[in-house]
Amino acid sequence: MAKPSPEQQMTVELLQSFEREAKAMLRRCAVTRRQVSHFSFTRYRGFFEEVKSFLVLAAFARGKLLNLQMGAVERDQLLEHIDGLERRVSRAAMEVARTFYGLMLRRDLIYLGGHERCDEDRQLLGELLERDAEKSPDKKPDARLERDVKALEAVLEEIVRRTPPMRNFEPLEIAKH
Repeated sequence: MAKPSPEQQMTVELLQSFEREAKAMLRRCAVTRRQVSHFSFTRYRGFFEEVKSFLVLAAFARGKLLNLQMGAVERDQLLEHIDGLERRVSRAAMEVARTFYGLMLRRDLIYLGGHERCDEDRQLLGELLERDAEKSPDKKPDARLERDVKALEAVLEEIVRRTPPMRNFEPLEIAKH
């Protein structure tokens, strides 16, 4: 058996590391979805920062594979694998978001900063659809993903409608003695 080249070895290590992170993120999404009713807005935001970090890792792994010397067929298969894992994590995170924001609406809760956070999440969802469309052969996002995003965007729009922006809150003046 031939010894793998340093590039091949790096590819294997990169994919193994990415797969471990994807599996850990999928477990985190499942646990978070079950526990989301106990979440504060701060904990939810922390969870979504982890999701964003994972998406950055996916982009990094994808970029590294594009730069490696390998056959086009092999590269396409590996990229498809990475994209599939990224899509699974994105869908799982979207389920967490839909559950969290759905609870906000049902409980009629308004979180300070919710208006701005929902706007940020809507922007992230748009970027998610764009990334998914870029990776597909027909340049259209996955139909299920697009449907899920639109359903979540409707919930986010309702929360934004109900929640005043932070700039509407003025600091209280302390009475002078």
